[in-house]
Amino acid sequence: MSFKAPTGWDQYHKSVISKTRLLIKLGVWEEIDELSLNRWLTNFKTDESKYLAACMLDALTYRSKKMCHSMMRKILGETVPNYCRSIGIENFEKISEWQNLIKSGNSLVRFTPVSISDGKVKSSSVIVRHFIEANDIPQRCVQQTENLERAIKNGTQLIVFLDDFAGTGLQFNKFIKQKELEKFTDRVNFLYTPLAAHTAAIKRIESKHPSIKVLPVEILDEQHEFFHECKDGFFRGDQTNTVQDAKKYYENYCSKAFDNDKDLFGLENQCLTYSFFLSCPNNNLKALYHEQPQGWKRLLFRGRN
Repeated sequence: MSFKAPTGWDQYHKSVISKTRLLIKLGVWEEIDELSLNRWLTNFKTDESKYLAACMLDALTYRSKKMCHSMMRKILGETVPNYCRSIGIENFEKISEWQNLIKSGNSLVRFTPVSISDGKVKSSSVIVRHFIEANDIPQRCVQQTENLERAIKNGTQLIVFLDDFAGTGLQFNKFIKQKELEKFTDRVNFLYTPLAAHTAAIKRIESKHPSIKVLPVEILDEQHEFFHECKDGFFRGDQTNTVQDAKKYYENYCSKAFDNDKDLFGLENQCLTYSFFLSCPNNNLKALYHEQPQGWKRLLFRGRN
C-alpha cells in the first residue's frame, strides 16, 4: 500500500490554509508572516505532498509571546512557590508574600538560564529576557552559572533553571556536566522548569540526576508525535493511509528535496510539531524549519536573538 491523498483532501487543504492565514492575520502566529507561509507551501508539488503539508499545519502547536509570557508567569507564581512549600524551604501563606519576596530581590531563589557551549542554537538569553519582562522582576534575580557559588554563600536555597524546551534531555544533562553543577547538590536545591518538555526528557534527566526535579509548564508525550498511530490504525484518522506509509512518503519526499536529510523526524525521531514564537526545537519535523539556498523554504525559525 502506498501513501495517497484521501478523498476530499483538497477541501481539507483549503480549510487548513485558510485557518492558518487567519491565525497569522490575527497575530496569533505572530512570528510567521503570510509570505513565509506562501514560500513554504511552494515546497509541496504533488497532491500527496500538499495533503501532508496541510496535516503538518493542522497539527502545529504554536506558542505566541502572550502564551509564553503566561507560561513564565505560571512558573514564577505557581510552580516555584509550590515547590518551595513541598521541600520545606518556605511556607508562603499568601502568594503576595512570595511575589514581594521575589520583587525585592531576596536571595532565597535565583533563576539561571540553561546555556551550553557547543555552537548550536540556544535561546537561553532570550528566555531570560522574556522571563524578566513577563514577571517584572529585578535583573539580580537571575544568576549565570559562574556566579552560583557566590549566590549560595549569600543564602540562595533554590536554583531554578530556565529553558524553552526539553525534548530528549541530552542538552540539559550536558549542561549540568559542562558547568560542573553536581558539586552544589548537597548545598542547594535544583529545579528545572522548561516551558515545555517531552516525557522522554523528564525521565532521562531525573534518572541521571535524582536531585534535580523537572517541572515543565506543558508536558508532551508520544501522542503529540505527528506520526502517532490513531486508535483506528490510520494516519491521523484519515481512513486511507497507514502511519508507516505516511512516514515512508515523508522520508522519501524530504530526502529527495533536502541537501542534508539528517534528523528528518527530529531528534530521537520525536516527530513533533510544536514551536514557540522565539524558537523551533529540532525535535520537530525537519520539513517545518529546514532551509536551503535555491531549494526548500522554511516555515519556522530555529532560534531568534
